[in-house]
Parts: sequence; C-alpha cells; structure tokens
Amino acid sequence: MKTAGMSLFLCLVAAVASAQTKVIDSMDDIALWKTNHTDNRITFSADAQPKEGQGAVHLDSQVATTFAIIYRRLKPGPDWNGYDGFVFWVKGDGSKHFGDIRIQAGSWNRAWLGNFPLKDTHWHEVKLAWRDLVPAGAGTPELGTADGFRPTDLDFIAFGKSWNFNTRHQRPKLAFSIDELRLVKGIQPNRPRRKIETFPAVSTVVAKMKAREPVTVLALGDSITWGTSAGGNRNAYPALLGEMLRKHYRNDKIEIVSRAIGGSTTAKGRQWLNRDVRGVEADLITIMFGFNEMAQKPEERETKTKAFTANLVTYAEEAAGVMKTAPACVLLATIPGNGKHWESLDCYAEGVRELGRRHKNLTVADVNAHFKKMGFEKFKTLMADGAHPNRNGQREMAKVVFEAITGEKPPE
Repeated sequence: MKTAGMSLFLCLVAAVASAQTKVIDSMDDIALWKTNHTDNRITFSADAQPKEGQGAVHLDSQVATTFAIIYRRLKPGPDWNGYDGFVFWVKGDGSKHFGDIRIQAGSWNRAWLGNFPLKDTHWHEVKLAWRDLVPAGAGTPELGTADGFRPTDLDFIAFGKSWNFNTRHQRPKLAFSIDELRLVKGIQPNRPRRKIETFPAVSTVVAKMKAREPVTVLALGDSITWGTSAGGNRNAYPALLGEMLRKHYRNDKIEIVSRAIGGSTTAKGRQWLNRDVRGVEADLITIMFGFNEMAQKPEERETKTKAFTANLVTYAEEAAGVMKTAPACVLLATIPGNGKHWESLDCYAEGVRELGRRHKNLTVADVNAHFKKMGFEKFKTLMADGAHPNRNGQREMAKVVFEAITGEKPPE
C-alpha cells in the first residue's frame, strides 16, 4: 500500500510539474531555425551534448557585429495567455558577455528583448517572466499587460545578438547553446523598481561631498554622454564634471562611473540594465537620452514625448531598483541637435523639465536652454557634427550640470 501510495504521489507531482510548463521547442530539430545572415556572422549547429531529449542548438558569432540572430516562427495557442514567461536551458562560453532573446508580435517594431549571462559553461536554467522582457521601443507596451500585447500575439522568437553593444563600444564575440524552450507558470519578474518619488534630493549628495565622504556618480546615456567626436569618455561631460566637483569640494573620493553607450535609447538602456548598472552603488545618477529616439515628424512629437518621458522614469526607477539604496537623480534636458535638428528635440527637453516640476526631489540640468540661449551660430561652434558636442561643447554641458548640482557658478 505504501508503495502504491508513493507511486500515486509521484505521478501527481509529475502531473503538476507538467501543467506548470509547456514545451515550445525541444530543440531536437535544428531545421526549424534560420539565421538572418548568410555571411557567417552567426552560425548554428547541433550540440553534441544536449541537456534534454535528442538535441540542442549551439550558436556561434565570432564576428564583431551588433546584430546576428537565429530565429523561428511561433504558433501560439489560446492557452499561452495562462503562462507567465519562458524557461530554457543555457550553456555559456565562459565569457563576461550576455546572450539575447528577442520575441515579436507581427512586426519588427513590436518586439521585446531579454538577455542572460554566458559565464556558466554548464547547462543551467534561465527563467524570464514576460515583464523581464523589455519593449524594443519607448512606445511599445509591456508584454502581458492589460493595455499591451498578449503572449498569444507572439509569432517570432530569436536568440543571438540583438543590438549587443557595450560601454566600451565593442561588439562582443560569443557562443552558447540552448535546449528545451518552454512556457512556464508561477514565475515573477526580476526587474525591481524604486518609485522616483522616493529618490533623495541632490542636496544629500552635496552634503557628502562637502564632508569629503566617498561619492559615486553614475552617468547614463547615449553617445553624447559617452563623448563620441570629443575623444571618448575622458573628454565627455561626466569626466569633466568629476574634475570640477573634486576640485570644488577638495574631495578626491568623488568617483565618476560612465555606463553610456553610443546609439542607445531609453529602451536599450533598460535592455542592458542588468549588465551595465547592476553592481554599481551610486549616490547620484545623471541621465540624458533623446537623439536616437527623436520624433521624425512634427505631428508625432506629443505622443513620442509622453512615451519618452515615461520610459525615462521607468529606466531611472529600474536603475535604482538594482542598487542597495536609491540614488539622487539629475536629468539633463536633451540638448538640441545641429543643423536641421536645432528644434527637433525641444519637445523632449520640455518633457524632462515637466518631470522636474512634477517631482521636486529630482534635479534638472537644463543644457538645452543653455545652448538655446547662446543662439544657433554660437552653438554650431560647440558641435563636432549633427549630434555630438566637441570638447568645448562637452565642457559647457559639464558646467550646467555642475551648477545644477551645487547651486554655485561653475569654474571658468
């Protein structure tokens, strides 16, 4: 009787476990997968040592490229909406890099992205809830929400490199294997957030700098923050700001950490948050985005600005969520572009100002107004190209941020 009871119990456990997951692809048949390149930017083959079943897929991208994927089409059933995310087995290449997963619903713009570390060279399980997958653009709703797309809308899944570009402006080479892709119930997203209303004011950081205590400033943004066309990070506004603050407060314990990436957006910042922000304990974060996600038509500006500022807040909250304590926050009002984009980003700058008016604990460094005040002819002399300030332009930005933080005039 005991043996029969135990057998029944084990059968029930197995049935429950089976009900919690559903196999999408056992990865036994690699013919179901295709690649977006035919020039060996990415190759794939059967892994000789699968974790489950008869096979697994090994993919290899040893060419320095930003985007290279293997993909297949999906045919979801109505029951997919009852699941909470994906689970799959991964075997990494032992590197510090990350692999990407990309899913889509009907078009390239309706996409959600996630990533996973490749350090572990043994088979290990990766779980990603729907909300762990970041919308590819600021205007795309979160997957699985009431006003967003549902899992039954998905028709495409890919693995590989989906805008895989790092803070050193490198396109990493990587390889990994995937096995047993399943839907799963009962998992929770691992994207903690701290409400922006709980962020401390910048004055708390100023007090620490005055007391000559250690302070870490984390700079987030795109190629403008990275220092493209000005010589890179060492000539970008965050580094110059650090020099000014250390000298002003006679505090050599003020550290600047830049996690800016050329070509980035609020969405891409969110995509790579676990790689680039997790592990940095900042007292203060500075953020500026906008150029790479600007509205292309004047009639789009209102809608795009709402999406941009909402995603900016989400990014700040998620960045704070992976830190032990919430940092103070300085938002830079997006600078104008050169030439035809002199006015294109004013709507985003105003959106940032509105965030500052709405959340009194935030500080806005109005670099946009600073450049506008000097006029276009003067502004042109501070630009290296259509988007990027030269070294003098970066210094102007640093001065504005310095004054916003300290409340004092910047050094000449």
